[in-house]
Amino acid sequence: MNYELDLDTSIKWIQLILNFLAIGIGGWIYKTYVENLKSAISSKEEQVKVTEKHLSFWKDKANDLEKRSPEFMESALNLRIKTREDEIKRLSEDKETHKKEIEIQQQELSVLRIELEKTKDYRTKLSFIGEDFDDYFFSREGDLEIVEIGMVGVDSGQLMITDPLYIRDEWQEEEYEDLRIYKDTATGKTYQYQKDFQNYQNIIEGFDVNVNELIKSERFKKVELKRDFNYSYAGASYATLTDEGYGELKFKNGETGAGVSFRTAFGDGIYPVYGEKYDDKLIRIYVNVI
Repeated sequence: MNYELDLDTSIKWIQLILNFLAIGIGGWIYKTYVENLKSAISSKEEQVKVTEKHLSFWKDKANDLEKRSPEFMESALNLRIKTREDEIKRLSEDKETHKKEIEIQQQELSVLRIELEKTKDYRTKLSFIGEDFDDYFFSREGDLEIVEIGMVGVDSGQLMITDPLYIRDEWQEEEYEDLRIYKDTATGKTYQYQKDFQNYQNIIEGFDVNVNELIKSERFKKVELKRDFNYSYAGASYATLTDEGYGELKFKNGETGAGVSFRTAFGDGIYPVYGEKYDDKLIRIYVNVI
């Protein structure tokens, strides 16, 4: 009798243990399922983020290309012109107080109108591409496309356009002389950079402001020196140091056409180079030097 009771008790214990095991295994399976589900959700979220990032990137690219089109430039210039006209109208209500501001706005308006005419002229030229050329070169149905060609580094505040062949055959070794002379318009006396002053923040004896301020106020005028713009580093530098900031470089025989040198707006940096393609052919190259 006691034997049967012990057997019955053992069976109950075994069943209880098996139930606990079943619950534990079930809990582990459920936990694993939830973790896998969370992992899958997290992976999907990452994919969504990556996709959104790609969409944002290509959207920015599309907007960037659109902003470089002649149509966009014309629209932007028209908007800026309207803004200037509204500002001039507002300032004109009190001419005496805002006389100087009106003059500045009028100058900016003139520049914007010139730029607008250039843009319109360029669009007109593009619309007629193909008239003076064989269909082999251009087609009237060609599309205008703007592409980024690459980047160009600047460490001397200037760039040069040239045929690489000339570098081999026409390049000249010429020592560069940094000679900058300024004339005092009040006294006629001249002052030389690195001789009478070491940098443009220096205050020369006898003056209350530095050299930069003297130049800005036109008390100092730069003396234009006669320089040869030879096909050399020195020649390129002399050309970019002129008031215009650019110049044609000469071959060894004295003829121009070896290259063109020009300074950048804000000195050194890495600048993007763009090309305009019409009918899948490059028709213009330009560099954003700002």
